[in-house]
Amino acid sequence: MRAQTALWRFYWLDVKPAIRARRRQPQEDVITQVLERGFRDLDVLTECVTYGAAGMVTTRELITVGAWHLLEDPELLRRFRGGDRAERTQILNETLRLEPVVGHLLRRATRATTLHGENATVQVEPGDLVDLDLRAANADPQAVGEEPLGLCPDRSVATGVPASAMSLGDGHHRCPGGPIGLMEAEVFLAALFRWDIVADGPPRVRWNPVTLGYDLDGLMLRLDQPRSATVTTAWRGAPVA
Repeated sequence: MRAQTALWRFYWLDVKPAIRARRRQPQEDVITQVLERGFRDLDVLTECVTYGAAGMVTTRELITVGAWHLLEDPELLRRFRGGDRAERTQILNETLRLEPVVGHLLRRATRATTLHGENATVQVEPGDLVDLDLRAANADPQAVGEEPLGLCPDRSVATGVPASAMSLGDGHHRCPGGPIGLMEAEVFLAALFRWDIVADGPPRVRWNPVTLGYDLDGLMLRLDQPRSATVTTAWRGAPVA
């Protein structure tokens, strides 16, 4: 009941006012687009919940895999702690390139297209299902340079290739919440690693049939000192026991 109450509060206090605002003044966003396609209000709610859940899950995975890499590489962690926001975001972009949360994107072709590869030419017809292997694309040396399977924050990528390569999609399908997810991960991990944190072993790595990628669970962290000690952090000036 608590979950349903929260959903209805979200609907009446957030989604409904946004729908009314877009009907009065359309904008370049998802709600306007689905309203133009004739979606009902409850259908718009479903879209909003889907976007929210997708953003939460993918950001959670980025935070976990980012913390895992930092804890396993003392030099990378030293650089993350000593860098500014731009450098920390650069490290997270490279981590996301190497470890894309979504491993494959499946798309239906809407028109005939000819794809020219190194070894063959493929004709794609309308309605064909196209599987974009993001992990393989992100490891293409022509796009991301030498040692594509290594984590190198100073990597120089080809012109037009984003720092995270295809991990956030591209073109009209580029993830609209990507910058927010990276910002959330940077803020959270920067605050977390102000502490002397160690991991109690690696996380469990499972296959996620929805994202067609990894699913991390159980990365347990602890302070690298006796549990009874009192630690003071400068973050927001608050002592934490």
